[in-house]
Amino acid sequence: MTAGLLLQVEALTLRAGDITLLENFNWQVRAGEFWCVLGKNGIGKSTLLHAVAGLLQSASGRVCSPDGDIARTAPQQLASCRGLQVQQQVDAFACSVLDSVMAGLHPYRPGWGWPDEADRRAALYALERLDMASYADADVMRLSGGERQRVAMATLMLQAPQLYLLDEPASHQDVAAQQLVMRTLKELADADHAVVATMHDINLATRFASHVLLIAEGKVWQGRATDILRPDLLEAAYDCRFEIVESAGGRWLMPA
Repeated sequence: MTAGLLLQVEALTLRAGDITLLENFNWQVRAGEFWCVLGKNGIGKSTLLHAVAGLLQSASGRVCSPDGDIARTAPQQLASCRGLQVQQQVDAFACSVLDSVMAGLHPYRPGWGWPDEADRRAALYALERLDMASYADADVMRLSGGERQRVAMATLMLQAPQLYLLDEPASHQDVAAQQLVMRTLKELADADHAVVATMHDINLATRFASHVLLIAEGKVWQGRATDILRPDLLEAAYDCRFEIVESAGGRWLMPA
């Protein structure tokens, strides 16, 4: 793979039962890019994310990280290349928020071991970035859905993979938390890292994403956000009309 290329998807075909979600799909993600994946419910956004993470077998094609085909990469090595935050967090037992976040260090520690003070400072800093530091001693099982998602994001940040994969990270968040999450994701896409996040909110993607992958039935559009977030392409993907609304607050894409 060329320098800066963190993800290469080659001729990928994904199916759900008898339904083909993506066919012969090619895609590249480079360091510094923040991709938002958009499309209707059930179109295959989450399935694609799980396939790219190596958790779902594709019908054909391959997914490559800088270390090569992920199907041939050892799990611990793969953990430094990519990390996934799923839509729902399921906690089987009580655990402090801080201890939950420190699980992100597991790929870099022999066994589980015992965290040291530097580990705790790093975990607390990740929580601070997401306005969750005051919950460090709280039980994860007592958090709201949005709070638990931000703790999961802090865990992923501590893992610090080259490629961040997040499934609906802005869901369950209030407006202020949505803005914080999206700003943080934009900051994470730097010279050594990239971010891919599935989204439902088109205008959050408009404001924060550098690139967009728009999935429709039998068709995919991908490229810079300014090139993809157009009323005609959104209408083709969502089967409803869109119009551009200009205001003092910015440019918005709204269903007509």
